Amino acid sequence: MSPIVISASLVLFKPDLATLERTLLALQEAGRLARQRYSLQLGLSLVDNSDDQAMHEKIAGWLEGFRPKAPDWTLQLVRSPGNIGYGRGNNLAITGTSSDYHIVVNPDLFVDSDALVEALRFMEAHSDVGLLTPAVFGEDGERHYLCKRNPTLLVMFLRSFSPLWLQKKLDFVIHEFEMRDCDYEKPIHPVEYPTGCFMFFRTAPLQKIGGFDPDFFLHYEDADIGRRLLPAARTVYVPAVRVVHQWARDTHRSLSAKLGTVRSGWLYWLKWGGVFKSKPSVEPRTPVASRPLADPVGLRVLVTGANGFIGQALCAVLSSQGCSVRGAVRKKSSNGQAAVSDHWVMGEIDEHTEWAPALVGMDSVVHLAARVHQMRDTAADPLVEFRRVNVALTLNLARQAAKAGVRRFVFVSSVKVNGEATVVGQPFTADDPPKPIDPYGISKFEAEQALIQLAAETGMEVVIVRPVLVYGPGVKANFHAMMRWVLKGVPLPLGALDNQRSFVAVDNVVDLIAVCLRHPQAANQVFLVSDGEDLAVSDLLRRTAAALDRPARLLPVPVFLLRLAGRLLGREPVIQRLCDTLQVDISKTQRLLGWNPPLSVDAALRKTARQLRDE
Repeated sequence: MSPIVISASLVLFKPDLATLERTLLALQEAGRLARQRYSLQLGLSLVDNSDDQAMHEKIAGWLEGFRPKAPDWTLQLVRSPGNIGYGRGNNLAITGTSSDYHIVVNPDLFVDSDALVEALRFMEAHSDVGLLTPAVFGEDGERHYLCKRNPTLLVMFLRSFSPLWLQKKLDFVIHEFEMRDCDYEKPIHPVEYPTGCFMFFRTAPLQKIGGFDPDFFLHYEDADIGRRLLPAARTVYVPAVRVVHQWARDTHRSLSAKLGTVRSGWLYWLKWGGVFKSKPSVEPRTPVASRPLADPVGLRVLVTGANGFIGQALCAVLSSQGCSVRGAVRKKSSNGQAAVSDHWVMGEIDEHTEWAPALVGMDSVVHLAARVHQMRDTAADPLVEFRRVNVALTLNLARQAAKAGVRRFVFVSSVKVNGEATVVGQPFTADDPPKPIDPYGISKFEAEQALIQLAAETGMEVVIVRPVLVYGPGVKANFHAMMRWVLKGVPLPLGALDNQRSFVAVDNVVDLIAVCLRHPQAANQVFLVSDGEDLAVSDLLRRTAAALDRPARLLPVPVFLLRLAGRLLGREPVIQRLCDTLQVDISKTQRLLGWNPPLSVDAALRKTARQLRDE
């Protein structure tokens, strides 16, 4: 088996050799431990930018004496053609390497002994990640908040040149920039502006983008490379990889340092823009290899809620795949009927409904029938009503299904089990601790827990699918109203919304459910489902307008005014859903099931638009 090749570059400018020795000794210990776990080939290029012959000879002599202390690394000293800058100095090593991974490290950075082990563990398990950024601490143990969002002119000014009193007044701006709304004890992605003190790259995407932009001499080259890398590969903060930085901020120390910062900041702004706001970066969609599944022909499936929005689409897809589908409905619908010939009109269903006749001969059940989330609930005690339908009814059906010999029970739950909102950089995952807030989310969570326990008792396989907001032909409620407003050309005060939200087309939901019915790895798992592309509401409206062949008339009303209006008009929950971020990570769904959303956002919006025009 070929070894994993790791190259590294460390740019020097008249270095303190005692500090440099600490840096290399830390790398040596980390390399030694990593080689006990992995077959590795380690090489480090020290790039001397000092532009001083005497200094270069001093470094060379010191390095010859140090080599025996770092036996696990091949060390070489490269002399640059002068003080060419941090980025160009690193590029001397990046351009010619044929390594699997490349590390960029500062000469005053001390990695923990297990840093390379943890970095390799993560990168080898996540082939779509192009850059790992670590948890950084000072020598006093204080955390440095170095996962940052794209900088703006306002942020550049506040961090480098503003008086302290103004920094304190606008500290919330800096906190948002430094992603302090995220939990630094958990992974964060995407990291738009990674720290430059330690960058663990996958070499292929790094070389694909040409390394660092040589126009940046010092400062903001890390912000630039982070932004250029994101379209090609993910950038992830991994808290298990820890380093200590002897960080000495030089921006305020001299006029030349200030001028250098101004030049780099101006260059960055000319390239990327952003005065008060910067457009969020979007991670690349990484399709996974699909896996062959058992032929669905002949699979006998009972679908509850078969006349509903998702139910009709699911029955049509399962029938087209050759499944024998039985649709259970409360009553026949005058507006449409599930695409199955075997209808069972159950009447009003509750926790006492007798399901045995409908379950005869069924291999699987997909349970869609539910009391859905309501913005204006008139029930005296909404939680009691939600529990009666979403918990007691579900468990009654599942118990009878297990007794009837049903092999697999697919329960369509809700992302509200995870919670109501996320911060950009930390989407919900399927394995996060549930944090439901409203009665609907609580009832869905309680149903999930009851089903998991029933699966353990009976052996019936349970699959739980948590969709985000579902849209597509036939969608109702707020999404339908939004599309009609766009179709009519109504100006909407939502142009300033830059929050990120996950959505899912009904075609993608039903495709995943069909996979869950027959994939062996789906048994007794929880899956999140989305389109795999998150959008700001303003972007969604623009793309909806394009699908409808209409102009998007969006007014850039500040978010705080929208929230104030929602409070005054009694529509706060609606405005909250519009303005808050809610993202989900579907990597578990993709990895375990080999599943990719078959329909893109734009294709799904066009399909929805056609149906809206036909109304």
